[in-house]
Amino acid sequence: DTRKGSQLNQPYQVDGVIVVSKAHPVSARYGPPDPAGPYGLNADANRALAKMTAAAKKAGVKIVVRSGYRSYATQKQVYNNALRNYPSVASAKRYNAPPGASEHQTGLGMDLWDGVTWSLPMANTATGKWLHKHCHEYGFILRYPSDQAKITGIPYEPWHFRYVGVDAAKGVVSTRTETLEEYLKE
Repeated sequence: DTRKGSQLNQPYQVDGVIVVSKAHPVSARYGPPDPAGPYGLNADANRALAKMTAAAKKAGVKIVVRSGYRSYATQKQVYNNALRNYPSVASAKRYNAPPGASEHQTGLGMDLWDGVTWSLPMANTATGKWLHKHCHEYGFILRYPSDQAKITGIPYEPWHFRYVGVDAAKGVVSTRTETLEEYLKE
């Protein structure tokens, strides 16, 4: 990624898939080009989320959006709060993306849960299990899988899902790569 200055107004892409991370940041000017719905998500992500939520509901599983789109300014507040409140600056930086490095700014990343159980235990809820099994059918991937922090730069987050489209999501699952970085050979 060689983007600099105003080039950071657009995200880094590999094969048409947007990649925003600590290694591939965007500027404060970047946001979803076509936000939709109550969570400000990319319009395609919003439609896919609606389908996935309806399918989960049919299966008796409740999916709640805890966080969708976050502006650069909002992510800056989240990050600064973490720096002030975490036990150490190192742990705050490990578990929180700085402004411009959060997928939430793309409108493609979202935190999902059952509305009751948060953090790591979320993975063991009916919602967590259903999402981990079915999310790819709707174009989503678990963005930060367990034991993949060396590749993703973020520790395990069983609640953070990323819309990449059905083809890419099924590709991540079928190739058993586990991470977007490995799938894109980024």
